Amino acid sequence: MEPDRDKDRLSIDAARLYYESDMSQQKIANELGISRPSVSRLLQHAKDQGFVQIRIIDPIDLKASLSGELCKKYHLKDAIVANAPLDNDRELKKAIGEAAASYLWKTVKDNDIIGMGWGSSLYQMALHLKSKPVKGVQVVQLKGGISYSKANTYAHEIVTLVAAAFSTTGVFLPIPVMFDNMEVKRLVEHDKYVKHILDMGKKANIAVVTVGTASNESILFHLGYYINEKDRELLSQKAAGDLCSRFYDDDGKIVDEELNARTVGIQLDEFKKKETRILVAGGKEKIRAIHAALKAGYMNILITDRYTAVALKNFA
Repeated sequence: MEPDRDKDRLSIDAARLYYESDMSQQKIANELGISRPSVSRLLQHAKDQGFVQIRIIDPIDLKASLSGELCKKYHLKDAIVANAPLDNDRELKKAIGEAAASYLWKTVKDNDIIGMGWGSSLYQMALHLKSKPVKGVQVVQLKGGISYSKANTYAHEIVTLVAAAFSTTGVFLPIPVMFDNMEVKRLVEHDKYVKHILDMGKKANIAVVTVGTASNESILFHLGYYINEKDRELLSQKAAGDLCSRFYDDDGKIVDEELNARTVGIQLDEFKKKETRILVAGGKEKIRAIHAALKAGYMNILITDRYTAVALKNFA
């Protein structure tokens, strides 16, 4: 080994032998006259300095074909399929959230009104959303965000983060998404401030929402809202899922009219009037809910993961 070789030069030599010549670290150590641990440190140094850049090429990357098939099946404008490395809740939401953040960043332009739902997938999106220098953008909650339990809907955090990314202040709907009876709900909806926010949600040209299930795992059943046993049984039997806390069946029709009448926020049919309707969702438990929402035409853009995309493609 030449005594005047610096660390950078030596690390590049080691990297070439390791990555291009397929030499073992021990053989490289013998060739260069250094210890095996020194080779390991040199290889790490090559990565740290950017001399070595590793790209993973997935030979089974089905994203493009899956996107096309989903667009055709559900008459979508676009379908983004995120590459989650594992089929578990944490990795799916992270991958979907990153993809949704990128898509929303590219989509939003000056003077857009963005209507936001809430939930953990949308929170992941909000966390990964980068700042964009736009003017006149408004961000508004599409449904009530107050709960009576410690279960986190991330309603406030999502609007705050999305608004900050687009250089604006969020508009919140600081009331429950569901009231105990229709009379109270009607009174609240006629409040001047609440009505203004609901009207802004109707005017939003971009909606970003997720779907929930109708099972006992549904977060709506754990937020302290009054949903009696009869309603829960009806939902478990007939509902495919919920969109902005409105439960629909496999044909996209409201399942429980009384429960729907106690819910505050955007109506399902109002989604169809919006130019850009983005559904951010994935996971085995949500496949039926996603399928029904897309089939009914409530959403025209889907952002999901590759496991869910395959399941939706094959869903009858």
